[in-house]
Amino acid sequence: MARPIRKGSDSIPVWVLRAVWLVQPVTLGPALADGLNDLDGRTFLSVAVWVLWGLGLLATLVPRPVTLTAIRIGGPAAAALSVWTATAVDDTTLVVVGLVGAFVLGVLSHWPAVADACVDGASYGDEKRFLLRAPGPVVLALGPIAWALTVAGVVTGPLLLASGDPAVGSAACVAGLPIAVASVRALHHLHRRWIVLVPAGFVLHDHLALADPTLLPRDAIASVGPAPADTDAHDLTQAARGLLLEVRCREPHDLRPASRDGSAEVVVTEAFLCAPTRPDAVLAEAKRRRLPVG
Repeated sequence: MARPIRKGSDSIPVWVLRAVWLVQPVTLGPALADGLNDLDGRTFLSVAVWVLWGLGLLATLVPRPVTLTAIRIGGPAAAALSVWTATAVDDTTLVVVGLVGAFVLGVLSHWPAVADACVDGASYGDEKRFLLRAPGPVVLALGPIAWALTVAGVVTGPLLLASGDPAVGSAACVAGLPIAVASVRALHHLHRRWIVLVPAGFVLHDHLALADPTLLPRDAIASVGPAPADTDAHDLTQAARGLLLEVRCREPHDLRPASRDGSAEVVVTEAFLCAPTRPDAVLAEAKRRRLPVG
């Protein structure tokens, strides 16, 4: 059975996120209520917003990879909603409080420590999981596009139905919901890529880079540390940005890189690169587990 999230410093970011999400009805709620007041179908929209807020709060209560996906969709959505209230509400105080609270939520939803706590919430036994960074093209373009398609696919149809246009609203629901589901699946796949430190050694679980997860036993690891600029290690980062870690082997190690047609060929390498969201935390945990760090 998957164990609950660890207590202590690792859970603090999730508790902060949970608290910020909990107070959204107080910070963003008044401005949103004012903005919805003159819209058609405001009762339906108000109920929908409360339901979505409740689902988001539930996601923060159960840190898992799937709830990380919900949090990373809902947090920026709240920020976007606060921007809309700024154009629809005249009360400056309500607008500013709503903007600040929602944007803090949006930032926390993408905080690396929150992500690690969520992916580690599904770990087993004496293991520790760390999320890998998204590929560079995803961060710059594909990820924001998938998020926009998700939000648009979920809200467009219901908004049209609430405004009294059942024909167009129904068509938007039929067309938009499958797009939203496909976009959510694409985003969720990014949250199922991680480094796992286990008693046996070091595991890289990345379906974008590898056909199968690769385990490097403890006694086969020469070093784990920041990648030097002139490294010759096999690059498994998918063009991720930021500090990379180099895992160097005592002897050549077999890898099976992922391929679109499924015909993966084995690559033999003495070192490979990976890109965790928190490389410092990975190295600290590796040192605690007495892996060769440096």
